Amino acid sequence: MTSTSNIQYSPQELLSLQADPLGLSPMPEDTRQRFLRFKLFGGNGVLLPLQDITEVKQLATTDILPVPEFPSSILGVCNWRGEILWLVDLNALLDDRPLWTQVPLLDQPMVIVVQSAQQSMGLVVEQVDDIELIAPESIHVQTDDLCSPTLAPYVTGYLPDHQGIVLDPVAMVGALLQGPP
Repeated sequence: MTSTSNIQYSPQELLSLQADPLGLSPMPEDTRQRFLRFKLFGGNGVLLPLQDITEVKQLATTDILPVPEFPSSILGVCNWRGEILWLVDLNALLDDRPLWTQVPLLDQPMVIVVQSAQQSMGLVVEQVDDIELIAPESIHVQTDDLCSPTLAPYVTGYLPDHQGIVLDPVAMVGALLQGPP
């Protein structure tokens, strides 16, 4: 045993003191997750997990090629990295109020590109607000009476005090690939 100022330390304790001379414990691991926040037409806050998002970009409405005989929630297609990207009006899909009914008409909406099983899809929204760090335990589990039946299959949870709902973009892409909404 080594003696320093009448305090006895074992070799193990000396090694631990050298590794952390101030006796500070390590910082706790940050378990918060990143979410992209945006609003739907009605002003409802919506969050998408950042891990499911490939890209966020502005798109001129002139770059959208409409596809006839599809539901109003399918805006059409556009060129994305040399590939065809299907564009979905998230307002029309979830809220039944298409972006194109807004006055004045949007010139350059935002497209959130999400991917599921090698299939990409563009979710068209009016604007993207920011990226937020949210602790998983602060997200409450979705209940059936929380939202409309149209929205319910895509909601994974919500934040209290009307801070927003959390959507599952992978579920949206999967449902849209199975058939038009």
